[in-house]
Amino acid sequence: MQAWYLAHQEQIQYWLDWAIYTDAFRELSALMYVIFAVGLFALGAEYHAAMIRKDRTIGQFPEGYFTMLAVQLLPLTITGFVLRDPYIIGTRLGTLMVVLIVYAMVTSANGTFNTPRYRLWMTFWLAVAILGPMIWFESETLRTFVRDWEKWIAWSSVAVMLLFVIKGQRAVARTLFQHYMRGNYSIKRFSLQVVRFFGFALQAVHYWLVPTTAKPLLGLDPIFLQGALGTVGVTMVLIGSMFGFIWGSRARQQKREEARAAAPA
Repeated sequence: MQAWYLAHQEQIQYWLDWAIYTDAFRELSALMYVIFAVGLFALGAEYHAAMIRKDRTIGQFPEGYFTMLAVQLLPLTITGFVLRDPYIIGTRLGTLMVVLIVYAMVTSANGTFNTPRYRLWMTFWLAVAILGPMIWFESETLRTFVRDWEKWIAWSSVAVMLLFVIKGQRAVARTLFQHYMRGNYSIKRFSLQVVRFFGFALQAVHYWLVPTTAKPLLGLDPIFLQGALGTVGVTMVLIGSMFGFIWGSRARQQKREEARAAAPA
C-alpha cells in the first residue's frame, strides 16, 4: 500500500488540490445533506400516511431521535454564523427545518395538527426563523456575546455530537438491527445512513485539509471533529445493520415460506 501511495503521490496531491480549490468536498457533502433531508421527509410522510390509515405495522423512529438530532444541529449552526461559513449554515439550517417538519408528522397521534401544542410549536419556531435574523443583525450585544463565547459554542457542538453518537446513533443502530433480525427487507433507513456517512466523511476530509479559524479542541479543528464523530457513529449503524441483515436471513426465509403457503394455489 505504501509503495502504491509513493508511486501515485503526485497524482493524489493534484486531485486533492483540485478538490480544495473547487470546494468539491463541501459541495458533495452538502448534496448528501439534501438527499438525506429529502429521504427523511419521505419516511416521515410515509409514517404520517400510515397513521391516518391506522396502519401500525410501519416502523417508528427511535424514541428521542429527533430531539437529539435537533439539539445536535443547533450549536454548529450558531458556529457557522460566527465563522460566516455558508456550508455549515446551509446544511444545518436546511436539515433542522426538515427535522422539525418530520418531527411534527410522526408525533401526531391521529395524523392531525389542530391542537394547542402544535400551534404553540409552530409559533415558537416561526418566531425564531423570522425574529432571530432581525435580532442578530440589530443587536450588537448578541453578536458580541456569541463572538466572545465562540470557542465554547464550537466545542459544545463536538460534545453534543459525541452525545448524539452515544445515545441517538446507538438507538438507530439497535432499531435497524432488530428491523433486519425480524426478516424485513426494507433498506430505506439504511440507505439514509449511507448518505449520512458520506455527508459527515466529506465534511471531515475538507476541514482536516482546510481548518477553520475556530479555536482547536485537543489540537484539532472542532468542525473536523464534529464530522469525524458523525462518521464514526454512522459507521457503527451501518455495521450493526449489516450484521442484522446477515443474521436475519433465516427469518426472511421463513417469511418467504409463509407467503408461499398463504398464496392461493
